[in-house]
Amino acid sequence: MRNQSMSNQDIFPLRAEKRAEGYGTFPYVIVRIQGAVYMQFPIHFYTQSNPQKPGLRVRVDSLMDEKQNFDDLFNVVRQFHQQINPIEAKAFKMCLVLSPDVCHFFEDDTFKFSDEIPEGGSLIDANYKMLALNSPHYIID
Repeated sequence: MRNQSMSNQDIFPLRAEKRAEGYGTFPYVIVRIQGAVYMQFPIHFYTQSNPQKPGLRVRVDSLMDEKQNFDDLFNVVRQFHQQINPIEAKAFKMCLVLSPDVCHFFEDDTFKFSDEIPEGGSLIDANYKMLALNSPHYIID
């Protein structure tokens, strides 16, 4: 959630090489690992060749068909939630972030809209490497 008390001296923003891999670019998925530890998964849309970048991949027929692409995106995120959350374990909290003020938390097998996106804390990638600290989870230029 938005943390108004972050001071500039505590901020460690996303590095350029991670930006090139899609981190910090909308849309993305945030998984809350514990407390203020978040894992980010970039989302890559593609039509023919699967991008060799980290994160989730959404195959679409056309990059211009926004409605169908959103349907495909939500289906991929729903499947991802099932993959990372075994039935017998406590589910990780997950959020599909679309913009600085639009996200959908996935709870109880449904997406719930929110205008407050996760930010701050420790942001890591799927290999548990630090991406950012006490800063927004997206690129601000």
